[in-house]
Amino acid sequence: MKLKDILLNVDVVSFKGDENLDSESITFDSRKVAGKSAIFICLKGENTDGHIYAKTAVKNGAKVVITEKQLGVSKNEIVVKSTRKALAQMAGNLYGNAHKDLKIIAITGTNGKTTTTYMIKSILETSGAKVGLIGTEGAFVRDQYFEVNLTTPDPMELHRLFKIMKDNGCEYCVMEASAHSLFHDKLFGLTFEVGIFSNFTQDHLDFFKTMENYAQAKMKLFEQNFCKIAVLNFDDELGKVIAKNCKIPVISYALDSPADCFAIDIAKNYFGSKFVLNLMDNISDAEINLPGRYNIYNALSAGAGTIALGVDIKQIVSGLKALNFVSGRFNSLPLSSGATAIIDFAHTPDGLKNILMAIKELKPKRLITIFGCGGNRDKGKRKQMGEIAENLSDFTILTSDNPRFENPELILSDIENGFKSDKFISVVSREKAIEIALNLARNGDVVAILGKGAEKYQDINGIKTPYSDIEAVKMLDEKIATIKSLAEV
Repeated sequence: MKLKDILLNVDVVSFKGDENLDSESITFDSRKVAGKSAIFICLKGENTDGHIYAKTAVKNGAKVVITEKQLGVSKNEIVVKSTRKALAQMAGNLYGNAHKDLKIIAITGTNGKTTTTYMIKSILETSGAKVGLIGTEGAFVRDQYFEVNLTTPDPMELHRLFKIMKDNGCEYCVMEASAHSLFHDKLFGLTFEVGIFSNFTQDHLDFFKTMENYAQAKMKLFEQNFCKIAVLNFDDELGKVIAKNCKIPVISYALDSPADCFAIDIAKNYFGSKFVLNLMDNISDAEINLPGRYNIYNALSAGAGTIALGVDIKQIVSGLKALNFVSGRFNSLPLSSGATAIIDFAHTPDGLKNILMAIKELKPKRLITIFGCGGNRDKGKRKQMGEIAENLSDFTILTSDNPRFENPELILSDIENGFKSDKFISVVSREKAIEIALNLARNGDVVAILGKGAEKYQDINGIKTPYSDIEAVKMLDEKIATIKSLAEV
């Protein structure tokens, strides 16, 4: 593709070079310059600045440099107002702006994004549509799975996925919009049919520093000309703030506040919930196969988002009921002891509280909780999560999550500060912690194993070692059952 075509609609400050140069790749990593006439784009990160590596990129073969200031390192040097926005626009151009042929629905918020995307996908597919999905657990193009490294991929990967979706006949893409992606303008140049806000609680303060900064990132999704319709949780104060300030049509949903979309006559059990669903005066009995009050919120947001797209409430109800499982979200495994293990991704104070309260509503004999906190992330939530676990659990085992480059024992010490009693122990090895819990569990107990969900690795000192909570539970329960069986012989 010609350089001038790749730069279409990019806010260029100055241009030096050959606009007819053929280019076939764009990178912001000077070590990964590859291909004829590769373009290197200088991005400013939290810890480094890509402008420093422009000369190295040229030495490695980059023929074009995109920068925010004159560097004088290449014959083809383009200065732009924002390299972040330029990357998003250029990636779209390189992949033929396939996103323009998709109706894109984005969900932002601290918790609930993944489950909501799966609910919307199920609803749209029930209505007969062909759907792609992008989020924490990867990307799906109809039935094809693609691994992604980030909840919201970087622009090159994101637009490549849009192109694959278009080529496979998808009409819709439902995706998670992380606060980081909004802050870094990864989604610049897109237009969302519907933007959904789930909730706002503490997370990512290692990056955003303040809750106000974190909120501002979330609110970017609902800017005019970026999103056509806002679907907002009116039981969350930030949802009301967004509604007051945004200049696009708003559809509200809630369980406790007046709203356009709500649920009444709720009946919950271990397997899910039944309720009467009212979506802008379209009323129907509804059922979901995912337990917990928070999943009723997810169902409301999915229903409100799809009613905004013109989907009939009968198809919405059918689509909600058709979804039986979301990997790593309230996944129940029966144990040989008669207890139940529940595996969930809950990794924030609010997420931890929601899942434990949902389990308590099911009235287990005892609730044994296993969780940790990620290293090199928001340290302020660790004590809070300890307090929540102590208040809602009969016993807690603190263990490693993804310690990354932190000492796992120090992470556990931070969580321990939230406990006032001795109803806990700390075990660094996650597998050992699970084994202890399974040995403690008796008939009617629940063992909640939280924080990693469907993740298939543990990040220790930058090395992602294969690991799965689900597989660990299966293996350890079989081991325990075998030992017990031999002991009885």
